[in-house]
Amino acid sequence: MATLHLVTLLVLTIFCSIVIAQNKPCESCDSSKCPLTLDKECLAGLTLDRCGCCQVCAQRESELCNHPDVPSSKQYEACGENLQCKLRMDNRGAPREALCECNDQVEVCGSDGKTYRNYCHLMESSKLAKIEQKPVIKVFKRKPCDSAPEITLPPVSVSNKTGSNVYLTCEAAGVPLPVVEWVYTAPTGKQIVYPTDDDRVSTLVRGGPNAHVLTSWLQIQSLQRNDQGTYTCIASNTLGKVEKSCTVSVETGRDL
Repeated sequence: MATLHLVTLLVLTIFCSIVIAQNKPCESCDSSKCPLTLDKECLAGLTLDRCGCCQVCAQRESELCNHPDVPSSKQYEACGENLQCKLRMDNRGAPREALCECNDQVEVCGSDGKTYRNYCHLMESSKLAKIEQKPVIKVFKRKPCDSAPEITLPPVSVSNKTGSNVYLTCEAAGVPLPVVEWVYTAPTGKQIVYPTDDDRVSTLVRGGPNAHVLTSWLQIQSLQRNDQGTYTCIASNTLGKVEKSCTVSVETGRDL
């Protein structure tokens, strides 16, 4: 119990010290007393501290920042290069906060062949690459990099009774957005490419849930014995093709 009290006291002491330091009034600036902070150490660049005296690391994307409408945010530094401090609108009922947000939210393709969610993400990665003595990453084009298709959510094997409905799902990603088709392979080796004119078996494709992703469904209504077999989801674009398979097993239903 005594140990717990000591730990609690230590935590409170540290917390109070931080609060006092944050609310301490600014003194006359003497830049000779400022600690040396190098730009290469700061992924979002440098900024002046809250007293406008010493250079410190700026806040990065999605980090809390100093906003004039949030008094409690004075403890945080300003946002870095190409970032702005914006009030959060998704935390209603909670204390007000402000986060650093990139000024340019367009996805970009880097010179390393990778897609970055925005320009700020690319610049951080470029600075890390420079620290690791790797080639600097530049913007290759202001759109996602082309990529071969990838099945991010493969169809899952199912087993159900005759007369029931079966749904198979396949999620695919790629740039350009891939085309998805379904191929059924019977135990005899016979193949059918869906959709067909069979009203019991239908397919549906919809974009999402994320950018450059689409979801395809195959629905079998009134399951029959001859629906048993392997179902393959095939996603293809100009850069390639990928496929994933599952099986549908049919149980004989019993009359009630």
